[in-house]
Amino acid sequence: MTWLATRMSTYQMNYFLRSGVSEASLELQRAGQELSTGRRADIFGDLGPRAGVAITMRAREESTQSYLWSNNVLENKLEATLASVETIRDSVQDVLETVILNKSKPTTSADAMQSQARAALETVLATLNVNYNGEHLFAGIASDSPPMNRWDAVNATTGLSPEGVMNAIVGTGPTDQATALSMIAELDLAFSSQHTGNPNYNFESTFYQGTPELDGLGQPSERISGRLDVGQVLPYGVQGNDEGIRDIIKGLAMVVSVDLSTMTDEDAYGAWMDEATSALANGVQSTLDDAAQIGFNQQVVEKAKTRLEALSVIQRTQIATYENIDPYEVATKMSALETQLQASYSVSGRLSGLSILNWLR
Repeated sequence: MTWLATRMSTYQMNYFLRSGVSEASLELQRAGQELSTGRRADIFGDLGPRAGVAITMRAREESTQSYLWSNNVLENKLEATLASVETIRDSVQDVLETVILNKSKPTTSADAMQSQARAALETVLATLNVNYNGEHLFAGIASDSPPMNRWDAVNATTGLSPEGVMNAIVGTGPTDQATALSMIAELDLAFSSQHTGNPNYNFESTFYQGTPELDGLGQPSERISGRLDVGQVLPYGVQGNDEGIRDIIKGLAMVVSVDLSTMTDEDAYGAWMDEATSALANGVQSTLDDAAQIGFNQQVVEKAKTRLEALSVIQRTQIATYENIDPYEVATKMSALETQLQASYSVSGRLSGLSILNWLR
């Protein structure tokens, strides 16, 4: 008769027990981590092929949060731009009212009207140079530097200041209607950046140094825009070389640059003031249009944010379905592991007390 006996030494028994204790300890540590974080400790191990879906969803959620953050920044920029446009309109509106009162003949002190126009001009230029987090709001794409030259500051490129350009064109002011109309025509060329006689007189040469109206190929330059979501781009913003802004600066400059009290020719005075009034009125209307457009853009951004926030809720819910754990299930598992470890420690303690010497006693 053949006897088969399976023998296991005390060392082997201790080894197997230690291995079981180690595995149970790791499982207990992992369960504790899951219970404290609420998420699976090993997504790939638990989900298998489905882990790829969870990773894709998390990437989409990160993209959604990125769009939400950029939309919040854009929302603040639009608010700052709107406040600036309203500041410009308010300061110009006061001058326009005074100019209209003096359109036919001077009824207010010429010095007072010029002082008011000069203060408004300084306000307009300073407001157009406002920046938000280092980004100049009225410079277009070239937003790293202020777009407007100060009235009496010399442009490093042209060697002229805006005040110097006006003085070169206007001099001491028109003495008759023909001279007034000739000066106005030259101002039109300068403020539309089409002065070929002296390109340094052009608005985009001495007055403004942001993104030009036309690119090197004579095509409209790209306007600043924001990406609200995948496939949704919103052009926005007002530039310091927009026609309405140029009209405002032109109208104010015409009042500031000429001593109206010395214009004795009524026809010359009337032609000059008609042009200044028209330019300022066009500029004020343009700021109203700009404010309305900014308000519309704010609504577009708000709707995009609402849509992204709703999408984020759905995505986070789906991610939780894959990544989160059931705390009750994990707590039960931890209790079972603790019981298992206690039993293993008890057996290990009893085995460690067994020896041949104890048996021989």
